Amino acid sequence: MKLWQKIFLSSLFLIIAAVNIISVTILNNSHRLLLEREQTHAISEHEFFEASFSNAVVYAKLADEKIALTPNDIRRIASDVVEGSGRTRDSAVFDSEGTLIAVNGMDDVLSRITQSGFIEKIDSSGDNYSASVYETGGAHKLAVGSAITTEGMSYRVVTAVDISEIYAMKKKQTDFVRKVSVISAGAISLVLLVTVLLMLNPLSRLNVYTKAIAGGNYRIRIRERGSLEFRELAQNMNIMAEAVQTNAARLEKIAEDRQTFIANLSHEMKTPLTSILGFADILRIKRQVSDSERAEYAGVIVEETKRLRSLSGKLMGIVAMNGTEMEKKPVSLQAMINETKTALVPLLAKNDVQLECLSQDITISADEELFKSLLYNIIENAVKASPKGESVVLNAAMYQGDAVITITDHGIGMTPEVMKKAFEPFFMADKSRSRKAGGAGLGLALCQKIASLHSAKIEIDSHPNEGTTVFITIPREECL
Repeated sequence: MKLWQKIFLSSLFLIIAAVNIISVTILNNSHRLLLEREQTHAISEHEFFEASFSNAVVYAKLADEKIALTPNDIRRIASDVVEGSGRTRDSAVFDSEGTLIAVNGMDDVLSRITQSGFIEKIDSSGDNYSASVYETGGAHKLAVGSAITTEGMSYRVVTAVDISEIYAMKKKQTDFVRKVSVISAGAISLVLLVTVLLMLNPLSRLNVYTKAIAGGNYRIRIRERGSLEFRELAQNMNIMAEAVQTNAARLEKIAEDRQTFIANLSHEMKTPLTSILGFADILRIKRQVSDSERAEYAGVIVEETKRLRSLSGKLMGIVAMNGTEMEKKPVSLQAMINETKTALVPLLAKNDVQLECLSQDITISADEELFKSLLYNIIENAVKASPKGESVVLNAAMYQGDAVITITDHGIGMTPEVMKKAFEPFFMADKSRSRKAGGAGLGLALCQKIASLHSAKIEIDSHPNEGTTVFITIPREECL
């Protein structure tokens, strides 16, 4: 069952139930008030009949000049009084033992009164009146009973009035309410159906947009209109669609980068492996190999092996960064710079380049080995890019609350296009020169990963043939 059907049926049920409950309550209350009014009127008439019976007994004593009347006299008087009132009311008189001594007009209800125990329930003290409604032959009668004491004997007097009109009125009103309820239910159903459909129309529109988004159309946006709830829902769905679109684009970019990464990796690994296999095969096949040729071939194999080792090491470093949980601790930036400089002594001597380090005493929260790898890779690139006899300058200082490390060389520099791609894996501006220097195009990509893990930022300022400056900014949150 659809939502609009559930809302329509449940609302219709509640409305009809509420209307019927209110109608029945009003009808019952009105009927109760009418019964109370009739009961008051019946008791008044009963009191008149009771007084007539008492007066008749007194009058008979005076007329007959008797001191006391016999039960037969009382029975005669009761019959006279009952018959005399027959034109106005049904009445009956019972003696103390419950025996009927006089009756008029109560044939249809007398058996019901005696069978129900109504006579026994009458208060013998005569202080209270008993009243009860009886249905006989489609008619309703209200019986009122009381006790009266005369001549030392207790008698029970019962009168009955016809109240069928009240019940007929109730039935008529009930039938009228039913008809009105049916007509009202039809009208309410129509109005409610139109109202529910109009109110839920924005939901149908949202459903259409949701299907479009689920089908892959992430650029679609929902118009924010309707009630506050629907506008808020549309806004949230637009945010969701935008987030899905962003994530989809990011995943596509990751997939493309991985494809490029794998293709470049295959190419980069194929080159040194081809050289190693080729020269090794020459040494295996060629019978006469001079010492100079053997040294040349072995040198090529060694250099290509070193390059392959560097390539695999840096590649594993990048892969490992994605799942690494760093153990940060307070470390001295100056101490890390000095240790990195010591590790670079052979490279500096080989390239005839000087490294000048100027560092303030700064303590940062970092993974020491990873951060030293970051410094090593950037300084190594600067040394390889510098001509012989030049120097690379490293400066570390606090600036506006952040720790800033600058590494400056006076080498070949980079164009703006090269700077945009500098952090991409396997990117090399001059492939032939980089391969001769043992590069694989993974150093800056690894540095970017390490900096990201430390919430640091790497920026490059470079100009062709003027040199390059790399800025490493460590936020104040990581400075101790």
